[in-house]
Amino acid sequence: MKTIGFFNNKGGVGKTSLVYHLAWMYAELQVRVIAADLDPQANLTSMFLDDEDLEVIWTEQSRVQTIFGAIQPLLEGLGDIAEPARYSR
Repeated sequence: MKTIGFFNNKGGVGKTSLVYHLAWMYAELQVRVIAADLDPQANLTSMFLDDEDLEVIWTEQSRVQTIFGAIQPLLEGLGDIAEPARYSR
């Protein structure tokens, strides 16, 4: 498995746009891609999902469908990492 990570302390340098376009490019080339949005603003997530999907995963009851929801039990000392939700198009 090859992993590519993008990080820069400065905002507004195009990290989210670059990741979005690279993920689509690789997917079009039949390369399996996972784009994990760890930014609290969730701009990458909003680029990939339509408004209806976003509304579902951002409701309080559905927080388990996010990366935060998967690690929340660990952070609260209530258990291990939960199975994250997966979306594919």
